[in-house]
Amino acid sequence: MVKVSVIVPIYNAEKYLRQCLDSIVNQTLKDIEIILINDGSTDGSAEICREYLSDGRVSYYSKENEGLAAARDDGMQRASGEYIGFVDSDDWLEPDMYEKMYKAAKSNDSDVVFCNWITNDDSHRYTPQLECGPYDREKIKKYVLPRTLAFITDKGDKNVIRWSNCLRIYKLSTLRDNNIRFCRAFRRSQDLQLTYEAMLAAKNFYYLGNEYLYHNRVVEDSLSRGYTKNMWPLYVALIERLYKDTENFKEMDLMDRMHLRAFFFAIECIENEMKPLCPNDRAKKIELIEQIMNDPICERFYGHIEVEKLNTLYRKYYELIHKKKAAKLLDYTYRYKKKQEKKQRIKKKYIIPLLNFLTENAVYKKLRGKH
Repeated sequence: MVKVSVIVPIYNAEKYLRQCLDSIVNQTLKDIEIILINDGSTDGSAEICREYLSDGRVSYYSKENEGLAAARDDGMQRASGEYIGFVDSDDWLEPDMYEKMYKAAKSNDSDVVFCNWITNDDSHRYTPQLECGPYDREKIKKYVLPRTLAFITDKGDKNVIRWSNCLRIYKLSTLRDNNIRFCRAFRRSQDLQLTYEAMLAAKNFYYLGNEYLYHNRVVEDSLSRGYTKNMWPLYVALIERLYKDTENFKEMDLMDRMHLRAFFFAIECIENEMKPLCPNDRAKKIELIEQIMNDPICERFYGHIEVEKLNTLYRKYYELIHKKKAAKLLDYTYRYKKKQEKKQRIKKKYIIPLLNFLTENAVYKKLRGKH
């Protein structure tokens, strides 16, 4: 049995694929297997994959395109390692990532090990609000499970322990003993399904903090502007699956967190209709927002959210979703976001330069040096 099976789903990734695969084959932990799943690529990804087959640890499979969840599931079924990990084909790893994660896993017989990530341009470092180190079953239930679904920050914003499968290694026997695998039909947030179900089953967990081991390639413009067609239907089956998982978990009541998760998914889909690249006219946007509001999922979470803890925008969302006022919600959100954008412009143009000037001013430095 190898120590870690590394699964790499690949779809039209030729631009970054060599950097990704080089970072895996050159891991300081040598006792790994690397499973490449070509999910119907039409570019040069297949040829690049074959370049790595001279490394006996690498296996390659090609299939028709079914999406990320199905590709990961195919890799998972072929895995033979003690642990499994996942790498997206445009990302890359620190050389000792799997050595450190495997060592942490063995230190407390972890079912899941979790590490931090950094964006490709070093503009953002993700660190969850968790203490580093091992967690037993009671600490998992108290600190990890509730925040795997959703929680509200002190400022009323939404937050979560990031779900990404790529930031974790999972004990394969735990997944198989509990029949945990990817639902192949999921096309949005499929990471949450596997991570949540793995944590429901986990007896031990380890958070390997203080280091940033995974490099996540993020194109900010695509996240802020890109539009997803028919987004809500992509989420409905996942939400229903998560509700079922939560109902079947008898050790503690996580239903309030599940309602919060459903609420935030509804918000994400509503805000999708307000993105700059959304092609829909006002009437179509209202129609699609009404479809979300009229879904029984929205009725299910109403009355179970701590509204007083939400920020101003989310409180308004909550009110208008319940009243099914799609047009009012659309108009309110546009006004709110314009105000926020104006504040950001003022901050960027005046406040930040002023603060920079003051902190670099010789008099300020001299006064500061006296204290």
